Amino acid sequence: MIPIRIKQFPSFVYQMLERNKVLKKPKPRKRTFHLCYFSCHSYFKYLYCALHSLVKHIPNHSIKVYIFNDNDMPLSEAQIVAIKDLIPGTEVIAWPKSMGWGAEQISWIWKAYAKAAENAAENDIIARVDSDVFFFNDTIFRIVERSDADLIGDGHFVDFKYTQGGCYFFKVAAVKKIKRMLDSEGIENILNEIDIVVEDIAAHHFAKRLNLKIWITWFMMFPDELRNAGGLNAWAHKKFSCLHFVMKNKDAMLETYEYEILKGSKLQSYKNTLKIE
Repeated sequence: MIPIRIKQFPSFVYQMLERNKVLKKPKPRKRTFHLCYFSCHSYFKYLYCALHSLVKHIPNHSIKVYIFNDNDMPLSEAQIVAIKDLIPGTEVIAWPKSMGWGAEQISWIWKAYAKAAENAAENDIIARVDSDVFFFNDTIFRIVERSDADLIGDGHFVDFKYTQGGCYFFKVAAVKKIKRMLDSEGIENILNEIDIVVEDIAAHHFAKRLNLKIWITWFMMFPDELRNAGGLNAWAHKKFSCLHFVMKNKDAMLETYEYEILKGSKLQSYKNTLKIE
């Protein structure tokens, strides 16, 4: 059997060339990234780590953060205060559970995207970012703001079949088109067209159904890739922009962030904040 890295090498070379081509384009007029997180009380420390990485690595981009706060297990007031201290202007909105499985939860996810799009410019970006994702450079942001694609996501872990969950980016105009389609035809009817009813496959299907421009590329690293690379070295920074901790032991995210990003710095206030209940 051909090793996956060898099998994907032609795609990787092509994607690197495409990325370099896009990055050479002039930076457009300010485009705001509206970042949507779906989180809850028990995920606070991972969410805070994720948001901390935005402050550290995405300072030169206009961002607006929305936290869709699980009604069943909401963030506490103290946790919300800590988030707003970290990123002023963050909106924390009480929201039904939206983990991403089934028509009802996917419907609420798209209502959330539509809400984030309400006061956004048509050329702004709506991004879904999971609480277990942290950024370690801003390359994907620089790519997205220069690209004319309607949907940009990572697909290397799923053989480029769809834009995988964890982090993906839609133009506001694309979100509005998809929401109109869902409202018009009914989300359940459209979801009957796919075999696995989960939010990332659904998002890709919605965009494809409307013939929107989709770019499936390479920017989201996974724990086994981090292990194989031996850390966030220069090659990892060239290839990826964020780490997605799709694993049961989410504390590995915190350990990695402290060791790889904070470099063992004490930052006692950061550590203390993670303990807020």
